[in-house]
Formats: sequence, structure tokens, C-alpha cells
Amino acid sequence: MADSTRSGQKIQPWHIFGAILAVATTGLVIYGLWPALSGEDIDGEWQATEGPVTTAAPVDVMVLERREFPLRAEATGHLSPWRESKISAETSGLIVDRPVEEGQRVRAGQTVLRLDDREPKILLAEAEAALLQARADYAVQLSNAGEFSVADTSQLAEARTRFIHAQKALSEGTITPSEFARVQRHFEAMDVLAGNRREDVAAVYTNLTQREQQVEKALLQVERTRVVAPFTGRVADLQVEQGQHVGTGTHLLTLLQDNRMKVSVDVLEADLVHIRPQVTANVVVPSYSDEVFQGYVHAVNPSVDPTTGTGRVTVALQNPGGRLVSGLYADVALETNRLQDRMVAPSDAVIVRQGRDVVFLVKGGRSYWMYVIVGERSGNFTEIIRGDPPSVVEPGDSLIVVGNYALAHDVPVEISSVVELGLQ
Repeated sequence: MADSTRSGQKIQPWHIFGAILAVATTGLVIYGLWPALSGEDIDGEWQATEGPVTTAAPVDVMVLERREFPLRAEATGHLSPWRESKISAETSGLIVDRPVEEGQRVRAGQTVLRLDDREPKILLAEAEAALLQARADYAVQLSNAGEFSVADTSQLAEARTRFIHAQKALSEGTITPSEFARVQRHFEAMDVLAGNRREDVAAVYTNLTQREQQVEKALLQVERTRVVAPFTGRVADLQVEQGQHVGTGTHLLTLLQDNRMKVSVDVLEADLVHIRPQVTANVVVPSYSDEVFQGYVHAVNPSVDPTTGTGRVTVALQNPGGRLVSGLYADVALETNRLQDRMVAPSDAVIVRQGRDVVFLVKGGRSYWMYVIVGERSGNFTEIIRGDPPSVVEPGDSLIVVGNYALAHDVPVEISSVVELGLQ
């Protein structure tokens, strides 16, 4: 009866837990005794992984030296061509030829557009014929001319003297322009009566002068049908096409002289008073991956806007190959002063630790944290006046400029490259 009861008992959960615990305990015992049982020694394996990793940190360095340090004021603006001319039609007519396209370079005097010149040439021919008739009449007038009434030479001399005195008095402001005009008319009348301007008088009587003027006007109208480039440059903003009729004053195109560019910027008055023409200016164009273009200050407007406290400065820069185009955004750094014999470092090389300015030097293949006293800052550069104490930073030291932010003191470093300061 008792045996049948025990055989009918069910396996309880604690039976399973006890079995698992027994297996785990046995495994740990075997693991701990295995080196002794097998004769293997794992101490060397553990020793191989002990101790910190001593890989050298890669850094870029710059050799400190004393040099000029230009201080610069920063401003922004947009590039524009050195000269820009909006060319308009000086006469009306039909465009018969437009041999240029936008972006094309043209020479000074090159034809960029032609209007129908048939009617102006007809008017020119008529004016030339009338001029020929007037010249013939002029020749006859001179050949048949009688004696002119000749004024007394003493009166002419007196009139000339009064005229000379009147010119001087007018320049000194002692007579009025109307008083001078009366003296001038009297002298010119006496001069005509004396026969000194006989041919001029004959030309007026025969309409020769008027005919000559008419020919000049007709020639001008013919010339205006040919539009030429006023200077060497590049065509922009073409507004018309061949076959189009244009009126006087119609905008035809724009010509840009872009072999040299300029950028006008507004500078705070505190900086403006220190900027002089011809000093250097660095122009950074973001569209060219922040490439720096070297320029110079061309002009400084001697007037400050009292509402903004700024004045205009115009910077010029060369444009070889026409890479720079009108309208590009530009950051401009203008030289306001040039300090001599200064230690200068990239601003990124100077970091703040515990509220103080710090640099890292490389000595003997290891990094050294040094406190410094800094001076002027300009753009991306900072003046290092001295170390703190003074002897810890000197010209010739290798200053870490890249890889210093997460660097610790007195750790191995590997110099990846030695860079130049890049100060312009």
C-alpha cells in the first residue's frame, strides 16, 4: 500500500529547480579545477590583457614663430563687375543683325547689334547734296564779293582792349555776365566790320554752315544704327532679338567689365576710421567652398550714415578666367591695423579649460598642457602674448592645432602633419 503511494507521486517544480542547481554547481567546480586537472596555465593569457592601451593620438602641429599680424574688420556684400553699362538704342529701327549671345566676350568697338540703316543713309545723301550746293554758292559769293566797310583800326584795338579787361573782370566777379556779353558783342561786331571774318560771314549768307551741320547730323544717325561695345567685357541681359523693332531708349543689353570685380560693404564707424585705401582685404566666396580671394581696398566713402553708424568701403579683386560672377555673396575681411613681431595661432588651437586659455605643445612625442595669456583676436586667429608662466611657450615650439579638443596632458601623440599658419 505504501509502495503504491510513492510510485503514484507527481514530480514537483522544486525537483526541477534542484536538478538545474546541481548541474550548474558541478559546471563551476569543473571550470575552476580544469587548469589543475588538465595541466594548462591561463595566467599568461590574463596578463596579456592587463594594463591600459597606449596608442598615440594623431595630431597636426604648427611651429610657432613671430610675424606680422593683420587685424581685420568683417563685413558682407555681393560681388559686382568693375564696370557695368546698360546699352540702349539711340535711334529707332528694325534689328537686322545681333551677332552676340549672353556670356560672350567682346572687344571695345566691336559691333553687338545693327539696325536697318537704309533710311538714315538716304537722308545723309540728301544732306551731302545740299552741302555741295552751298559750297558752290559760297565760292561764287567770295569771287563776287565787294569791299566790306572797314572799321577804324584804332576803334577795333580799343574794343579788343575793353574785351580783354572784361574777361579778367568777369573771372574776378567785378562785372556781371550780361555786362561782359555787351562788351563781347561790340568787339565781335567791330571785328566783322574790319573784314577779319569775311569768309565766316559768306558761309552764313550761303547756308554753308547749316548744310555742314545737317550732314553731321545725318552721319550721326547712320552711326547710331550700329551699336558697338563701349569697352571690352562680357555680354549679359540680352533683351532683344533679330527682326524686332525697337524705339529710341529701348534697353538692348548689359555689358560687364568683369576682368576685375568689386564688392561694396558697410563697415561700422569704429572700424571705418582705421581703414585706408590700398590695404589688403580677404574675400571669401561661399559658392567656391569658402575659397579666399586676395583683394585690396579701392575706396573709402568719407561719409558715415548716422542712422546705421556705418560707412561704405569698396574692395577690388582680380578675376582671372572670369570665375567670379556678379551677384555672388561674399564675406570680406578688411585690414584695420598690422601688428609687428607677434606670436599668432589659429583660434581653434586655443581652448578654455578651468576658465583659463590653454594650448597643447608636443615635446618628446607627448602632449603638454600649457596655460597662455592671449591678446588680439582677428577672424580665425589669436595672438599669444606669452605662456603662463612666460617661459612655457616660445617661438619654435610645436603647437597642436588639430586633435587637441579631447586631448589629455602628458599622453603619447603622433604628428600627422606640420601645417602653415595660412595668415594673409
